[in-house]
Amino acid sequence: MMRDDAGATRANDPSAALATEYSEKADAYQQHWSPVIGPMAMPLLDRLPLVAAKWIVDVGAGTGAHLDQLAARAPAARILGVDRAIGMLRAARRRTQHSLAVVDAQSLAIQAATIDIATLIFMLFHLPDPVAGLREVRRILRPGGVIGIVTWGRDDDTPGLAIMKDELDAAGAAPDPRNPVVMQRERLNTIDKLSALLVDGGFTRVHAWAHVVDYRWTTDAIVNVQLGCGVTARRIGNLSQAAATACVERVRRRLAALDADALLYRPEILFATASPST
Repeated sequence: MMRDDAGATRANDPSAALATEYSEKADAYQQHWSPVIGPMAMPLLDRLPLVAAKWIVDVGAGTGAHLDQLAARAPAARILGVDRAIGMLRAARRRTQHSLAVVDAQSLAIQAATIDIATLIFMLFHLPDPVAGLREVRRILRPGGVIGIVTWGRDDDTPGLAIMKDELDAAGAAPDPRNPVVMQRERLNTIDKLSALLVDGGFTRVHAWAHVVDYRWTTDAIVNVQLGCGVTARRIGNLSQAAATACVERVRRRLAALDADALLYRPEILFATASPST
């Protein structure tokens, strides 16, 4: 059963605050951001031993973008999507019939040594202690099970983000309220870092690789992402309606002045698979 996480937010629990934030912006995330990053994760699925899997858990499943794709490759498996943000799972329920549960990735309510494959797609960097999160995933994997990870490598940020931040600063918007402990990209943004974290988390047979993807943005798409679910969404909400409108107009004018190449997004995506050490 899903429970509301809004009341769970506490100043000393940044993960709960993040879950509430994602719940609030779930619909915008599903509409504007999930279509951008969802396809970027697909190469992982081709490297996982899905055909023979019986139990698969997608940790940090969000709006469920990959549940049906996992099921298509694992016809004999039961698929479970877990996330702490109930709003994200409500959005997922509209697109999938697979089992969903409100679960904290740092304390998975799953029996030990029962899962064949666990996927963590663009979520490990949100854990205050990624190694502790990996150890918890190791606990639920059976001997010979496999973890699959997708995360950000070298990334110059979404085109236009610097412009949005610049204009928000100029408008006097409050700083980003998010606790930086839930943004740990730098701890795992290279193949060597990601591999070392997996070893520290109790995994072996680590195989990590990188792939650069191309995504061409438009001005409308950039504004929609940033206002709906981007890192600047909360900052602009602190401005008056008039100030926010003026800020967005300035952003649009500056984005419109960029050439086409400036709107090409080419992030490096990191992938890894590994098995629990014995």
